[in-house]
Amino acid sequence: MFSFFRDVLDTVAEALDGPDFGPLTGSVAAAQRQSMVDSFSAAPGGAALVAEVTAGGVGLNIQAASEVVLCEPQLHPAIEWQAIARARRMGQLETVQVHRLLSEDGVDQRLTEMLAVKAELFEQFAAESEVAEAAPEAVDVSEAELAREVIEVERERLLEGLPADLTS
Repeated sequence: MFSFFRDVLDTVAEALDGPDFGPLTGSVAAAQRQSMVDSFSAAPGGAALVAEVTAGGVGLNIQAASEVVLCEPQLHPAIEWQAIARARRMGQLETVQVHRLLSEDGVDQRLTEMLAVKAELFEQFAAESEVAEAAPEAVDVSEAELAREVIEVERERLLEGLPADLTS
């Protein structure tokens, strides 16, 4: 569970049933942070790791987590992406579910709308490029399209030199 605010982390930790670890904050030494993550990872099902989004969302591997809870939207989407990426790591055996706690009548709804517009503007900016317009071959391709191209090139390479009756 990630929050920017220490008092939210304390409230969440008090409300949880079962084992919880943290709060993992910026004041916690790096070795102790790793120890908290290791204890969380070794705990039987149902444990929770409560972390400050800026401290726990960077540099840790929390692939034992199958759920990520963001207690409030962040002003910079990259902070949320980093926190989610802590659980979506190589070695993750579960599908990671992400939950966002949003208030209906508070600033969360408006902030979420503003962040969606900001993300869309960035996506449009990143997709448009003078280089892409000048050199169509430089345009990024999807993973599926890239896989098809690789398979086709390899198919041609492997079939090269074989008699025609074997290649059809």
